[in-house]
Amino acid sequence: MDDCSTDNSWEILEDLKSLDDRVRIFKNTENSGAAITRNNSLDNATGDYVAFLDSDDLWESDKLEKQVAFAENNNIEYTYHNYWTVDAEGKKLKEQFVCPTVNQNDLYKFNPFATSSIMIKRDVLEKNQIRFRKHLRRRQDYFFWFDAIGVCNKASGLPEKLSSYRVFGGDSLSANKKKMAIIQWQLLKSEFKLGPIKAFYYFIHYAIHGLKKYFL
Repeated sequence: MDDCSTDNSWEILEDLKSLDDRVRIFKNTENSGAAITRNNSLDNATGDYVAFLDSDDLWESDKLEKQVAFAENNNIEYTYHNYWTVDAEGKKLKEQFVCPTVNQNDLYKFNPFATSSIMIKRDVLEKNQIRFRKHLRRRQDYFFWFDAIGVCNKASGLPEKLSSYRVFGGDSLSANKKKMAIIQWQLLKSEFKLGPIKAFYYFIHYAIHGLKKYFL
C-alpha cells in the first residue's frame, strides 16, 4: 500500500508485482497516515494470515514459511517471534527476545512486539472488525495488538529471530524515547482509562523495559 509517496516507491512496487503475480499493490487517493493506510491494506487482504512489514524494516527470507508452519502446527491465531535491532545501514545491534506467550494484561506494561514480527489469522480480525485506531497519531499498532489479543486470549512466540527492526541511535534515539514515554503515560490514562495508581504502576514497567531494550 503506497501512501502517496513522492519518491519512486510506486515504481518499485510495480517492479515487484511484475516479478510475482501474487503481489497486489494499492495506492491511497490522498496521504492518510499509518492507521488509515494499514486499514486500507486489511480491507484488501485476501489471505489466511495477515503480516506486517514497514518500509524501513526487514524480514528473513524464510520468515513467512516458518511462522505459518508454527501457527498451523500449534493451532495458534496470533503469533510473533524474536527479532534484531539494526542501525540505518542494517548492521545488527542487539538480539531482542520476547516471552513465550503474551496476554492482554501484559500489554498494559509495555509493547513487546516489533510490527514486522506479528502474524494474525485474518478471519479473527474480520469477525471482530479489528482495525487500527484512526484517532491516534501514534501507537496505533500498540492498540491493534491489544484489541487482537483480547479476542485471541493470548499470543504465542516463535523463538527464532526472523525480522529486523531499524533504529536510529544516538541523541535522536534518546529524544524519541523521552517523547514516547510522555505519550505512553498519556495513553495509559486516556486510552486504557486507568486510574493514577494503576497508570503509574504500569508506567514503571514500561520504563524498565525500555531501558533494557535500548540501553542495557
